[in-house]
Amino acid sequence: MDNVNCLGNESSLWHCRARHLGKDTHRCSSIAYVVCSESLNARLVDGPGKCAGRVEIQYKGRWRQVRKDSEWTDDNSNSVCKEMECGKMRKSTGPGKFSQGSGDFLSNPVKCNKDANNISACDIEIERSTAVGNNEAVGVICEDHKVIFLEGNNSCSGKVVIEHGDTSYWLSGSNNTWNSVSGKIVCQQIHCGNFVNFSTVPAEKERSIWSESYYCSDPTTRSLFECKNESSNASDRIATVTCSGNKTVSLTETCWGNVKVCFGGKCGGVCADSWTKDLSELLCKSLDCGNTVLSATKMHDKTMQWIFKSLHPTNQTTNLNQSSIVLNDTNICTQKAAYVVCSGSVKPQFDTPRDKCVGNVVVSFEDQWLPVCTNALQNKQEQDAMCEALECGQAVKMTGYFGPKPGNKPFISELQCSSTEKMSLKSCNKITAKTSTCTPAVLQCNKWKKMTVSETCSGIVVVHSNENRGQVSFDGWTNTDGDRLCKDLECGSVKSNQNYSTSEKHSVWGKTFNCTYQNNTENIWDCEMQNSSSQQLLSIDCRDKPRVTLSEKCGGAVMINEIQVCDTHWKKEYSDMICQEQNCSNALHFSTTGPQPDPATDYYHVSCDDYHHELGQCKRVKGKCAGKLVSVNCVGNVQFNTTEKCGGSIKVSYIKNTWEHVCTKELSDTFKEQLCKKLDCVGLNTTYRPSKREQLVSSIGLECTDDHMDIRHCLNSNLSCEGVKPAEVFCKGYKAHTPPKKESKPVPVVPIILGVGLFLVLVILIVIFVRIYTVKKAKNAMNDPSRMLSRKEVEFESGDYEDVTSKENEMEDLSRGRFRSEAEVMMETDARSTSSFPYDDIDEAAEAQPLTSQAATAGASRDIHEDALNKNGVTYEVDDPQENYDDIEASSEITQTKAEVHNSPVTTPESESAVVPPGLVPGDVDYLVPGQDG
Repeated sequence: MDNVNCLGNESSLWHCRARHLGKDTHRCSSIAYVVCSESLNARLVDGPGKCAGRVEIQYKGRWRQVRKDSEWTDDNSNSVCKEMECGKMRKSTGPGKFSQGSGDFLSNPVKCNKDANNISACDIEIERSTAVGNNEAVGVICEDHKVIFLEGNNSCSGKVVIEHGDTSYWLSGSNNTWNSVSGKIVCQQIHCGNFVNFSTVPAEKERSIWSESYYCSDPTTRSLFECKNESSNASDRIATVTCSGNKTVSLTETCWGNVKVCFGGKCGGVCADSWTKDLSELLCKSLDCGNTVLSATKMHDKTMQWIFKSLHPTNQTTNLNQSSIVLNDTNICTQKAAYVVCSGSVKPQFDTPRDKCVGNVVVSFEDQWLPVCTNALQNKQEQDAMCEALECGQAVKMTGYFGPKPGNKPFISELQCSSTEKMSLKSCNKITAKTSTCTPAVLQCNKWKKMTVSETCSGIVVVHSNENRGQVSFDGWTNTDGDRLCKDLECGSVKSNQNYSTSEKHSVWGKTFNCTYQNNTENIWDCEMQNSSSQQLLSIDCRDKPRVTLSEKCGGAVMINEIQVCDTHWKKEYSDMICQEQNCSNALHFSTTGPQPDPATDYYHVSCDDYHHELGQCKRVKGKCAGKLVSVNCVGNVQFNTTEKCGGSIKVSYIKNTWEHVCTKELSDTFKEQLCKKLDCVGLNTTYRPSKREQLVSSIGLECTDDHMDIRHCLNSNLSCEGVKPAEVFCKGYKAHTPPKKESKPVPVVPIILGVGLFLVLVILIVIFVRIYTVKKAKNAMNDPSRMLSRKEVEFESGDYEDVTSKENEMEDLSRGRFRSEAEVMMETDARSTSSFPYDDIDEAAEAQPLTSQAATAGASRDIHEDALNKNGVTYEVDDPQENYDDIEASSEITQTKAEVHNSPVTTPESESAVVPPGLVPGDVDYLVPGQDG
C-alpha cells in the first residue's frame, strides 16, 4: 500500500484512499512507523509505596528510566502522579532517595502540559544525544504517599502511626476495621516478621487520628492501604500491634563502617547509590555517635552482602529503625554498600602506656591509630577538648614528639571542636584525616602522672605528677599489680614485692593500686583505687633488666639488649648517663658521627626525664631510624702521650688506636704537672726552654678552667686551633732529642769508572760516526757530474788549498821524466769543485805547484786560457777528496788528478805546439806534456 490519504472519519486504514501495489515489484523507499499514545505508560518503582519511587516510562515496548536533567519538569512529575492516582507531586522528597536501577535511559525528551493526566498525553520528542556521565534517574514522591510505622519499645511493636506528608496520625482502633488480618498485613508491610497480637489503647492528644479506617479480609494483601477503606468514626482508641521480628539499622563497627540493616534473622547492606549524607547524619545521631559525618580514608567492605535497595525514614522521627526499607529482590544493586564514619568513632589516647595524661596524641580513626598534627592542636580550645575526652583535665602545654617517624599513613590534619561539649570528640564539627608530612603533636594535661623506680627495673616505686612527688604505698599491692608495673617499665614480670619502713619522712602517694579485679588493663593507672594513709612503702624487683652497653670499652655504639639506638631524640645528657653507668666518667661531646642505619631494621628510640639517672629507666620504643645511630666516647677512654719520652708535643687518643695532636691557648702548670703524672714522669720541668718546633695540624684543643679537676675533661673540639701552636709539656727526665750527625759515605769508585768508560765509548762512537758520514759525503760528491770544473776554474781555484804536496815531491816526479799514472788522473765527469775552499793564506797558495809548466802558467792570461780551452776543446779539473788540508800527514789518501783529452780538427800553431819529449814517438794520440798548456 502506498500514497495513503485518509480523511479522518474512516473506521479503518483500509478505507482510506491508497494505491495498492499488489504483486508489483516496486518497493517503498520508507516504511511508515507509528507510536500510539496508549502504548506510553508510566510507573514508580523501588519506592516504599505505590505513590513514591523511581520514574520509568514504557516506550516502544520497553521500560526505560528517565534521566534527571533540566528538560524534566514538575509538570512531567505531576502527570506521572496523576496516572498513578496519587495526586500531584510533593515538593519535599525527604532525606532518602531511590535506587538508581540498572535499565536504559529514555533518550527522547518528554514534555507535558499542566492538564496532562497521564504520560500518554505528553509529547515524546525526537531522540537526541545526552551528555555522558549524567546518569541520575528521576525520583518522585506524590502527595498521596503514605507510610506506616510503629511507635513503641522497638520498631516492631507499638502504636500504629500513619505519616502523610509532613504530618503523622494515629490509626483508628475501631472494632469494625482493626482486626488480626489488618495486624498481620501491617507486620508484613513494615518487614517485622509474623503477627503476634493486636489491641487498642486510648488515644493520645499529641496526634490526630487518621481520617480513614481500613478493613482487611485477605491476608495476602501487600499493604494496609490496599484494603477497603472507610471514614473513621472512632476518636478515642488507637490501634496497636506486636510483631515477632525486630528491625535495626546500625554500623558494622559501632560508630563507623558499612550500614547494616537487620530484620527477620538476616542482616545486609544498603546500596550506596540510594544513600545520602542526610541519612548518615540521622544514623550517627540515632546511634549516639555524634552529629558530624567524617570523610572516610579506607575502602568500603566489598564482602558486605547488599540485600536492601534503599531506606526511607519518616519525617517525624530520628530513629532509622522505624524507616521503610526496600528489599533488593531483583539483585540490581551492583555498586558498593553505604559506608559511614561518625565523629563519635574518633577516640583519642596517649600512645605511651606507662604514663598518664601526657605523651604523643593519637586518634582511633576507622580502626587505625593516627597521629595528630601539631597544627590541628594549635588552639587551646582543641587542646582542652582532647584532654577532656581523655579525662585529663585542662591542657598545660605542647611538648616534643617522641618515637620513630610515622610512616606513610594519614594524619589527623584538622580538628574543630565546640567549646560547650568537651567530654568527647563527638562535639567536634570537623575532623579531617589525610596523608600528610606534618609534625606529630605531643600534649601534656594538668592531670599528668608518671610512675618510676629508683633503679633500673628495681627499687622504690615513686609517682611524679603535676602536683607533687610521692612514694607508692605497699597497702593492697599484689603480684598482679607488680606484673602490670614491670610490663609498663619494659622489665618483664615481677620478681618480688617488698615493703619497707624508714624513719625519714617521705611524701606518700595518696592512692592505692589493685589490678586483681580489673580486666584488660592497658597500664598501671587503670588499677588506681581508693585513698591510702599507710606509711608502708613499696619496693619492687623485676626480672628482665635491660642490658645497656657500649660496643668498645668506654666508647663505641650504644646498645640496649644488643640493639643499637637511634639519635633522633638523643641528648648529650644521655651520653653522660651511659658513660657513668660504664664507670667511664662523663662523655666527650664531640664524638664522631655514628653509622647510617639499615632502613629495614628497627632500632631503639630513647627519651629520659630529669629524674632518670640510668638509661634503662628511660622510655624506649622500637622503630625505623630517620637519623643516624648513636656513638659515644667517654672520658675514661682518653689517653695522653708525647712525641718524646716525658716531653714534647702532646698527643691524645679517645678512639681506639687513634692519636691526634692537640693545641692550647694556655695550659697552667697545675695541669701540666697532672699530665706529667699521667705520663709516669716525676714532675714538671719548669726550667727547660724548648727550641722552636714545627707547626703541627690539630683539630682538638685543651681548654682547662678552675672547674676542671681532671685534664681529660679539658678536651674541646670547639677550640679553634688555627694559628695556635701545638700543646707541649716537658717533664723531669725529658731529654731533648738530638738528631744524629749525618756520616759522609765514601764515594763508590765502580760507578764512576763505569760512567767514564761509558762516556768514552760514546765519544769514540760519535767520532767514528762523523768520520764515516764525512767519507760517504765526499764519495757522493765525487760521483756528481754537476760538480765538474773547467780548466780555468781549476787554475783559478788552485790557490784555495791550504796545504799541498811539497814542490820537492812534484819536481822529483818531473825530473824522473814520468807522468802521473792513470789512477792518479781523475776524469772530468768525476771531478769535484774546490771553489768552496777558503783563501786563508795567499803565500801558501803561491808555493803550490800546478800541473802545467812554469812558462805556460806565467805567460797565460785569463783570455788566453779561455781561448785555448775553446779552441782545443780540452777541459782540465783537479779534485781532492779532502776538504781541508790542515794535516797532510794524517791523510792516507792521495790527491788524484784526472785529465780528459779530446781531439780537435783545428791545427795547433807552431808557436803553441808541444815539444815531444825525447824517447817518445809522435802519433795519432795526443799527449799531455807537463809544463805546457795543452
